[in-house]
Parts: sequence; structure tokens; C-alpha cells
Amino acid sequence: MEIIWKNLKDKRALYHERKINLEYAVRLQVVRILIKEAEHLMDYLSLVVVQIDPGNGNVSIHRDTPEPLYSKIANNLEQPVARDVFTDSSSLSAAVNA
Repeated sequence: MEIIWKNLKDKRALYHERKINLEYAVRLQVVRILIKEAEHLMDYLSLVVVQIDPGNGNVSIHRDTPEPLYSKIANNLEQPVARDVFTDSSSLSAAVNA
């Protein structure tokens, strides 16, 4: 499976940890869709191309993905939500200093 990251220079781009979580969620979802909808196509997972916009977290199946993979995945894909990574340093400092 190939992941295309759009607009990486966008100021609203996700933090590195959120990108990792988002990519993991997308990969897991695509594999689950294929197993449920078309397990016989699992051997062709390497032909799936996913496009992710880190500015808004929007995920789509790229047109470079051949049919019937494109339709099977695109029709069942839900926008995954990357887990928020806890980055509040003030709370961390308060816990360390307590």
C-alpha cells in the first residue's frame, strides 16, 4: 500500500505523532475492508494508493488504485480519527514538581 501525503508544508499540518496514528488507522481500516469485502484481493494490497491531507486529516483512495480495489475500499472507507497525542507541558511540569 502506498500513502501519498498532500500539502505537507501546510501550517495546519498534523504533528508527527498524529500522522503516525492516522497512517496506522488508515492501513488497518483498508486491510479490514479488504478482508470483509474481498478477501481474495488481499494479495493486491500493494496496488492500493491512499491520499492523506495532513492539514485537515482527510483521507481518500487515489485514482491510481485499480478497480475493483478502488470501489471496494472507497465505498466503505470512513474518515479515521487519529488519537490526539498529549502534549500539555504545563500539566506535565505540575506533575513532575508535585
